Amino acid sequence: MNPNRISVGKRVREIRKTVGMSMKELAEKTGVSFLTIQRVETEKVSPSVALLSDIAYHLNYPLASLVAENKQVIHIKGSEQPVIESRNFMLKVLAHKGVLEQNISVSLGKAERGEFISRHKNEGRELTYIIKGRYIFRYGRQEFELNEGDLVYHDGKEPHSVTALESCEFLNILFTEE
Repeated sequence: MNPNRISVGKRVREIRKTVGMSMKELAEKTGVSFLTIQRVETEKVSPSVALLSDIAYHLNYPLASLVAENKQVIHIKGSEQPVIESRNFMLKVLAHKGVLEQNISVSLGKAERGEFISRHKNEGRELTYIIKGRYIFRYGRQEFELNEGDLVYHDGKEPHSVTALESCEFLNILFTEE
């Protein structure tokens, strides 16, 4: 086997599992048979560029991430970073789970005054750095005022919420358990 060969099927399978999609769902979304997806993932066939592009689109991953295995440098273009918006909140997903590492996602957020992350739990640990503004971070029964330059690291399994006291920006890194 060629040591420079990229295992596209293996990457497709890793990413598909990371996003929690079954082979059947991916097949339906891409308009091919379950057997075709299975053959791609087990490397019995090589997917066309069109199919690979469609797979990347439906997995919400940059096409380059399917063919870039064990790269020393990962470059994610701003145009490939999805933005999630609501009334008083914007989150730009700089690198979603599986792009940098299987269990890390990185986001940049902006919020206007008011609660913008309601009480919730998630698997893993979170690290948030406050770039601008002031927040109230509620963690279980504790309450912390966070200011520009502060950092908070916590276990996401405990219920937590965030309220902006003024317009603010933050960087968040989520480390999920594998």
